[in-house]
Amino acid sequence: MVDINNRKDIIALLNNLKSESVPKFGKMTAQHMVEHLTFAIMFSNGKLPQKLYLPLDKAELIKEKFIYSDNELPIGFKAPMLGDDLPKLIFPDLNVAVRELLNEVDHFDNYFLENGEIEPINPTMGKLDKREWIIFHNKHFAHHFRQFNLL
Repeated sequence: MVDINNRKDIIALLNNLKSESVPKFGKMTAQHMVEHLTFAIMFSNGKLPQKLYLPLDKAELIKEKFIYSDNELPIGFKAPMLGDDLPKLIFPDLNVAVRELLNEVDHFDNYFLENGEIEPINPTMGKLDKREWIIFHNKHFAHHFRQFNLL
């Protein structure tokens, strides 16, 4: 299990990731994966607000299936705002990308401390409160950590 609140374990897992690490599935590189997780954190920490891409009834079903169950995120699931091609890398290297990911997770904590009961929008599930975002991020990190044999 991944817990974004346990930074020591997250750092230990990410320390096993190398720029040449090969994924078990998908076409992301290690750095793409870390940057992808960073952007998802930014959806929930006020830096990259999102809109809901699906009808509300479908979003509620997805939320029920993944937030309120033990279901893992399935291989091949693709968020609706992602294109078919890998995005251009933002950071100069994997180490910087990992540092930025950890900075954004810290910002996530501070954002909810400062904004209380805010419910940022997840593009496929709609409004999520802090607890729901933590569940999502834990599952999302676990999904991609399994992708790169970190779990």
